[in-house]
Amino acid sequence: MKKFPKYGQRLTSVGRKWHGARFEDDPHFDYKNHVHVTQLPEPGGKHQLETLMGEFIAQDWDLSKPLWEMLIVENYEDEDGAECALIVRGHHTLADGQGFVISQLYMTSYHDELVNMMSSSAEAVSAAETGTVTPSSVHPLLKPLDRLSEPSNVLIAPLVQLFLASVFWISYALTLAVSFGYSTYHLVLDVFLCACTAWRVEMLTAPQPHGAARTKLKEFASSASMSMQDVRTCQKAFSGRRMGAEKDGKHRRGHVTVNDVMCAVMADVLGDEIRSKPVDFTLWGRVKRALAKVLPSPIGFFIPISIRSPGDWSMRNLSTGWLVYLYPSPPSNLPAPSVPTLHQHIHTCRTALTSLKHSLWPRIFFYIIQATGQVPVLYFGLTSVNALKKRVIGPIVDASLRSFPVILTNVPGPAKKPVTLEGMQVVRWTALPPQGGKGTVGMGLISYAGSMCISVAADRVPASAGVARRLCERFEERFREYVRAAEQVLDEVKGE
Repeated sequence: MKKFPKYGQRLTSVGRKWHGARFEDDPHFDYKNHVHVTQLPEPGGKHQLETLMGEFIAQDWDLSKPLWEMLIVENYEDEDGAECALIVRGHHTLADGQGFVISQLYMTSYHDELVNMMSSSAEAVSAAETGTVTPSSVHPLLKPLDRLSEPSNVLIAPLVQLFLASVFWISYALTLAVSFGYSTYHLVLDVFLCACTAWRVEMLTAPQPHGAARTKLKEFASSASMSMQDVRTCQKAFSGRRMGAEKDGKHRRGHVTVNDVMCAVMADVLGDEIRSKPVDFTLWGRVKRALAKVLPSPIGFFIPISIRSPGDWSMRNLSTGWLVYLYPSPPSNLPAPSVPTLHQHIHTCRTALTSLKHSLWPRIFFYIIQATGQVPVLYFGLTSVNALKKRVIGPIVDASLRSFPVILTNVPGPAKKPVTLEGMQVVRWTALPPQGGKGTVGMGLISYAGSMCISVAADRVPASAGVARRLCERFEERFREYVRAAEQVLDEVKGE
């Protein structure tokens, strides 16, 4: 609580005319209102835990208390050796995903490593900005300047420092200018794709009655753990313009990241799920199928993006987000996708994700919203504005949150070994983003202790019941196909 005081604060002043909502200390804070103990029905396995998770995340929030809850499940057991489970949920007004993860890891055996990582990241950025970094760490050709930059060189060291700081800020300015042009180009493409798909998006869950309130029921599922070694096998096989170019593990041009591989798999999984849905023979269903033949029909993924500065421990929501459009691999009658098809598919996803990674517009829009959000009178001050908000702004926001089927986030956890919490080893760790609008799905990718898994939350609708579990199972199966194809590539390259 001392390190992260927001856990003891509640949200107040919601809807005030002259200032925005704010957090204030809860004078009646009691951890017993937030930490609960429960037991699963027999046999107390994964299915029962996932059912409980769906019920837990569907509960309404009590705005009179700090917006977080913890559920200790005493009798959970699984094949990984777990003997209990700990479920934590928090409202996004409290913090962003990275803020929650940092605060949770702070309580574990990962504490010291986390503190060192946060401080070293902040120090590295500060050193680059002020020119106090070692010249050879900037570029090997600057190694002769290392001796001149030592503090003992009273006259020359400040000049070297000024030179390095100038190099950093000039490079930063040039990168910013190029990135802005590149980002604007892709912004136009994204707006075009959004205009083509937002009004005919294919949701993964069955339609809910038009005009009716969104169902409050949720379903949750998580996949089995997948080895990071298998992910690296895919990276080695599919990185570069030529398959197997990174068989020695060295990064080369066209290197694919973990996210590139996993998002390519995810696009295939969602494409398969959409194709497996019952055919809609209504007039609108026929129109959508006809339009899909002439208009681009990628799957829209809304991906949260952290803009948290290195070393920032605050529990603030410092995240923005953007849409990235990914195409699934073309359907095939073969029992497994062809290797060249997978290679091309992964690099198509890589191109889209690289554009997202370097785009400035998500950050720009974040600061615009932050600036205008500090003047609530613009939105709540007048009766006419309130009517406009209800009849125009509200429907636009609602439609925007339903203009894509998936919110997907990637959470990098402690990668090398499991952590412990109060002396107990954390066998498995999953994370999940919130859902978007009506019918959307929330998906989380998390790497932890040498493995990776996905989690899925969806609206529970009878006509699409079990969609969260199906997506996880499809992901496991599709990932195995990628690994087999990657192993085939590496075997062929080894034999050359």
